[in-house]
Amino acid sequence: MSKKSLKLLGFFLLLTSVVYAQLPDRLSRYTQPGVDVLNYAFSLTLSDSTNQIQGETTIRFTRNDDRQTVWFDLIGNKADSVGMRVREVRLADGKTAPFSHRNDRVFINLPPAPNQPTEVTIRYAGTPARGLIISRNKFGDRTFFGDNWPNNARNYLPVVDHPSDKATCSFTVNAPATYRVIANGKLLGETAQPGKTPRKVTRWQESTPIPTKVMVIGAAKFAVEDVGSVGGVQVQSWLYPNDSQKGFIDYRPAKNILQFFIDKIGPYSYEKLANVQSTTNFGGMENASCIFYDEKIIVGRKDSDVEALLAHEIAHQWFGNSATEADWSQLWLSEGFATYFSALYLEQAYGRDTLNAVLNQNKSQIVRYTDLKPNSIIIDSTTANLMDLLNPNEYQKGGWVLHMLRHELGDDTFWKGIRAYYEKFRNANARTSDLQAIMESVSGKKLGQFFQQWLYQPGFPDLVWGSNYDATKKALIIDVRQIQRSGSYVLPLVFSIRDASGRELTRTGKLSLNGQSQTFTVPVATKPAVVAIDPDNTVLMRATQMGK
Repeated sequence: MSKKSLKLLGFFLLLTSVVYAQLPDRLSRYTQPGVDVLNYAFSLTLSDSTNQIQGETTIRFTRNDDRQTVWFDLIGNKADSVGMRVREVRLADGKTAPFSHRNDRVFINLPPAPNQPTEVTIRYAGTPARGLIISRNKFGDRTFFGDNWPNNARNYLPVVDHPSDKATCSFTVNAPATYRVIANGKLLGETAQPGKTPRKVTRWQESTPIPTKVMVIGAAKFAVEDVGSVGGVQVQSWLYPNDSQKGFIDYRPAKNILQFFIDKIGPYSYEKLANVQSTTNFGGMENASCIFYDEKIIVGRKDSDVEALLAHEIAHQWFGNSATEADWSQLWLSEGFATYFSALYLEQAYGRDTLNAVLNQNKSQIVRYTDLKPNSIIIDSTTANLMDLLNPNEYQKGGWVLHMLRHELGDDTFWKGIRAYYEKFRNANARTSDLQAIMESVSGKKLGQFFQQWLYQPGFPDLVWGSNYDATKKALIIDVRQIQRSGSYVLPLVFSIRDASGRELTRTGKLSLNGQSQTFTVPVATKPAVVAIDPDNTVLMRATQMGK
């Protein structure tokens, strides 16, 4: 997703070993090991006279042991009257089941049934504090939008609210007839409910398992455009009617973006791709098959900022929604991927200069963030506030890690690894160690040091370097020192050596910097006028040339 508080282009172009496995993980407290949800059938009733919703959810799940108590996340009724109150829990045979609703979880007592599907139905009602945003859009019209990340689905849906427990789902939404309802998956139908105030029941079904963070509905007055299809996947634009003509222009690049990612990564996992104007908290949120975008981004012309945002959120359909991080500490597998793959789309659409502009803007974000948080790392399993994970480490630095990996392995091997990673973890969960194992397998290289220094070490390389020409030896002597506070990196460095006219005399191969300081000797027939470090912009670093 993208953060509403930051400019789109500035933000997105904006957007392993046993030791790793033993890192402390405060985030694991959100999981329920041994319970696997297979399907959620959500029924919601919305109203214009109140913000209270009525809910009924049927959950089908298995237990891998004989436990008789299971729980589902659901924020309970609070003193300020927000939150949900459970009315009853029933089993598949219609009998009521004993339950308690405490500590924002519904605990249900069940007969033992190890490794057998169990089905329960939870009936509840209440006013969501968050998760389902009920408000008015910029035109003053009432709207309802799911806003689940990271674990806010629990505010209006009883779920195991963790990315590791993926499930299929369906939504049946009973709402005033003035609304059109969007949700995950395939539209099964709309049924009018006549009465003094006409209502309508809309049914959607998602047949691919997805994490709860991207299970949502949206209800508003919408104009809808069918943009076309890509490989049988229908592409749609859902806009507020007053913005529809401009918004349809803004959203149309989605079809080309979808085609690019299918060609480069692999099959799209969902029944449609709907891009939806919304009134929520993020600049964009990658809900599976129905992406929500901030209502204020509409410009009505081809715009690189909007196109970059579309590419970011559409990339999430592969990375984050389909190949999903196993835990929030692995968020870079979602956000870093979406950030870089948005840039890769812009590279193929507009050229290498555009990619470099994106990389340089992202580098500036990384530098500023590191100055504020010098000890922060990408894979952070100790964060108490999950919203703190939405930072340039996960987005821009994660994207840079992939850019460096691409140049470490070469384009062909990198893309082979990306496709293999997606194929193996499509509609499943992955960890960084899984990505590393696949990239090592396709490349034949050991990548432990690469992954360790970029993902588990804070900061970035800060280099001071200089060069002198030795006429006797006909060689350029290059001295490089690492001055960052976070230890040393092993880096592949390339230098471009040019004459006064700007013509490149020679270019070094990859020189391995593997210590705090190092001297390189490069044969050069004549004294160069200009020496440039990292001419192709392939290493995340700050490099200061002495004497400049």
